[in-house]
Amino acid sequence: MRYFIGCDLGTTATKTGLFDQEGNLLALARKNSHLIYGKDGSVIQEPYEMLESVVETVREVVEKSGVSPREVGAMALDGQMAGIMGVDEKGEPATPYDSWLDVRSAPYARVMREKAEDLITLRSGMAPSINHGPKILWWKHEHPDIYRKIAKFTVPSCWVAQKFAGLGGAETFIDYTYLHFSCFANLKEATWDAELVSLFGVEEEKFPRVVEPWKVIGELQKSWAEEMGLWEGMPIIAGCGDQAANNLGAGVVERGMAFDVAGTASCFSLYVDQYVPDVKYKTLLFPRAVMRDDYYPMAYINGGGLDLEWAKDEFFSELASSSQAFTLINEKVEGVASSPVPIVFIPHLRGRNCPGEPYFRGVFAGFSWEHKREHLFRAILEGIAFEYAYYLKIIRESLPEAQFFEVRVIGGGAKSSLWNRIKASVLGIPYTEIDRKECAIWGSALLAGFGVGVFTDLKEKALQSVRKVQVHYPDEKLSRFYEKLLPFYLEVMEKMGKVFQNHGELFF
Repeated sequence: MRYFIGCDLGTTATKTGLFDQEGNLLALARKNSHLIYGKDGSVIQEPYEMLESVVETVREVVEKSGVSPREVGAMALDGQMAGIMGVDEKGEPATPYDSWLDVRSAPYARVMREKAEDLITLRSGMAPSINHGPKILWWKHEHPDIYRKIAKFTVPSCWVAQKFAGLGGAETFIDYTYLHFSCFANLKEATWDAELVSLFGVEEEKFPRVVEPWKVIGELQKSWAEEMGLWEGMPIIAGCGDQAANNLGAGVVERGMAFDVAGTASCFSLYVDQYVPDVKYKTLLFPRAVMRDDYYPMAYINGGGLDLEWAKDEFFSELASSSQAFTLINEKVEGVASSPVPIVFIPHLRGRNCPGEPYFRGVFAGFSWEHKREHLFRAILEGIAFEYAYYLKIIRESLPEAQFFEVRVIGGGAKSSLWNRIKASVLGIPYTEIDRKECAIWGSALLAGFGVGVFTDLKEKALQSVRKVQVHYPDEKLSRFYEKLLPFYLEVMEKMGKVFQNHGELFF
């Protein structure tokens, strides 16, 4: 029996799991993230704090599992995708981690859109948002002294793997599942795009080498092996972005499947086998971790899960400290607001991503004196579902022949039967709960096993490792009501987008 470690460098926490080769989770460890918020719209993390969170959680799962360190075959990491960090010539941090929640680069996103939005979308798979490209330009123009010290730009999960393998700055890498966020890549070819790089005056040598997610990038160095309780020389696998790892770990590897990560960032994606960049609506196009020629069009709400956290604390403060808070809130909602009412909630409390509108903020529309907190909470659940419906409409427009038979849902929101029923009824697609809760770390562990040849068919192994627990089917009556309410949602969205754009300076 061989064992594999998968680690997820998430927004709210680092999670690490140790699995056997059948996919059983033998030990799990978690360490909360430390996000540093600034009054200037900054959100950063310290790279060595992130690295230490991996060291601590790996050591914990090795100790908990009782597995002999020599039986651990490999390790892979996944992580947050839209933020970046810079490293110097020695591979040491030249910047903090510039989080995907950090909005300081918003003016440069506008610059990139005005100059080459369609070209960037066609080549890289998505339009500029608060992602790598604008962040790179922000460092270049706002902090030129620091920018000159940056040898390479990278992402935290790749940097941590780089450190564990003892690689220097020149050997900095990134796997291809992150490339759509760069604004400087040819996604279909998995290379850096010389025309885009030149257009914005960024030095091509500042971009890392591009590798496959399952590539062995090096061996675990002695000092790190001793700290984590592992063996010197253990293979370190490149890994991938967290959403790619989630899709793989949930077994979303066939055409016709959709995926909902109901977590901090509410993410909705669909499996397709065509390269279909969205120039019109600006949704995202990601490459799959399984095969580079498979893709998943995706859009995400910047902190959709945080909308619910906010509502929990503000509307239901008496329940907020309970470990069962959301279960209790759902019970109250089903008691008071068992049926939908014509209230819509726009869920973009910290900017909209698809298209990139960083000045967007939240909106409730259509409520009146007879409505209670339960109605507003239900409207939040529905608002995120309506945003998913908008994404699905876009995909069906660009791929009219596409048929989707199932949405697999994971994350904290997957526990809500109420929310799953709402989403199924809004989208008209069955919602499936699965037996695997920690999909990202299993996706990384799958890549680790595949990278060293223990798993010979990555797609088949992913499918076999997940079982369905419960399926929520669309409610015909609810679907008819939501079909009438969706145009109201879209009209409010369109009009409020113009309002916030005109008054964006108020929010910074």
